[in-house]
Amino acid sequence: MGSAEMDSISNPIEVISDKSSNGTNNGTLIPFKIFVGYDPKEDIAYEVCKHSILKRSSIPVEVHPIKQSELREMGIYWRERGKLESTEFSFSRFLTPHLANFEGWAMFVDCDFLYLADIKELVDLIDDKFAIMCVQHDYAPKETTKMDGAVQTVYPRKNWSSMVLYNCAHPKNKVLTPEIVNTQTGAFLHRFQWLEDHEIGDVPFVWNFLVGHNQVVEGKPETNPKAIHYTLGGPWFEAWKDCEFGDLWLKELEEYAKEKVAEKVAA
Repeated sequence: MGSAEMDSISNPIEVISDKSSNGTNNGTLIPFKIFVGYDPKEDIAYEVCKHSILKRSSIPVEVHPIKQSELREMGIYWRERGKLESTEFSFSRFLTPHLANFEGWAMFVDCDFLYLADIKELVDLIDDKFAIMCVQHDYAPKETTKMDGAVQTVYPRKNWSSMVLYNCAHPKNKVLTPEIVNTQTGAFLHRFQWLEDHEIGDVPFVWNFLVGHNQVVEGKPETNPKAIHYTLGGPWFEAWKDCEFGDLWLKELEEYAKEKVAEKVAA
């Protein structure tokens, strides 16, 4: 399949130093970098998300978990966690361009995603005229809580930041330094207020298909999800084990578990 995987960002400056995230280097295709939000209480969600990406990718990719503990050890994340932060990566996600050395394109995605399509299809949508690209949801959740009881917040451009293609070399994204990410407001970051509207490219909603919000329309294959987002909670939480599309996630979990067992036996 030609996919590569990185399980740590403990030395991002050394490891992530390619000039492009989807170009070539001396004739060799450079891996596309994917940063996945990581929270210890959702470790299995991260593992299944990563597995679903690597399994289906026809291009080289690197998957990097954004672990808050590692970022703090490196001195690039020191922000105190607020009461409304439902995960450890609520704000650290915006370090993606920094972690990619402000070079090439890279993607951030929440860990509660399940990819059903080849990531190459998403990479092929990239347009260099934009600073970022994402699914521009018009989403206002009715629920007051999500996941394991976390408070559900409502704000403009909600869920836009849950999966973002970053043009890391774009001049406007140079503002996303550790200092800014650690000190700016949630509104500034999650609403992409460092950008003008025309600098934000649109991605089809099927790449951030919100369970409970987006719908598959019979007879319209273009509405079939390519990446399922269990934004309210996924099958790894007891309360959400029977959620819509939960069977697909559980199937992926089973495949992941079997592969881990086979790796141990082979070792």
